[in-house]
Amino acid sequence: MNRIAQGIVLVLLGAGALGSTVSTDLYLNYVQAGFRPFLIAAGAVLIALGAIVVAAEARSALRGDAPAEPAGCGPGHDESGGHGHGAPRVAWLLLLPVLAVFVVAPPALGSYTAENASTGEPPSEGGSYDELGEAESGGPAEMEIQEFIARAWTDEERSMEGMTVRLTGFAVPAPEGEGWYLARLQMACCAADAIVNRVLITDRPEPPEDSWWRVEGTWQPPEGDLRSVRDHRFSVAAMEEVDNPPDPYE
Repeated sequence: MNRIAQGIVLVLLGAGALGSTVSTDLYLNYVQAGFRPFLIAAGAVLIALGAIVVAAEARSALRGDAPAEPAGCGPGHDESGGHGHGAPRVAWLLLLPVLAVFVVAPPALGSYTAENASTGEPPSEGGSYDELGEAESGGPAEMEIQEFIARAWTDEERSMEGMTVRLTGFAVPAPEGEGWYLARLQMACCAADAIVNRVLITDRPEPPEDSWWRVEGTWQPPEGDLRSVRDHRFSVAAMEEVDNPPDPYE
């Protein structure tokens, strides 16, 4: 790979970063929304560096300058000895992320990850939540699955009991064979550290895997210690299929 090719690779990598952040929300499949400015800056720097490299090599070629010999390489040097000029051929693998973004566009993590990822742990103490109440329109209280589970684990007064709640997530098969999960993945930084938040549904037929649903229903509080429950049960009163949200994570 000569220096012009290296510069082109830098430009393509930068274009991939900008293409997934400026014109689309594709980056939300992999990182938190707060990383957008940094990705834009990194993409701009890569494009600028690549353009500088290509321009410098083009000017050098127009002037007819001979490429500098690497140290230790003379006219009789045998390149088969492992001292190749420029970057090694493996550097072309840097193009794979670009192809992934422009050609494949890997989707957000889904049910396969939710089945195998670790579930959230009960908080050491109750969080600071708004007081529960019906929505202003008189409809159900809408909350994230993460908040629903945290309340179910920590609210010893069980204030959610009997209250109609609306949750949105994707369908995940239950490996144990009982019902299915409505799940949402939560990430602190990027998709690599995602953990799963989920509720168990047993009173509705299992929908297609990875399909997104908005469900309304009630929490089924367990007997005994709330923190000992692995998967809190949710009784569904109504459900409708929805489009995948732009930001699939909580």
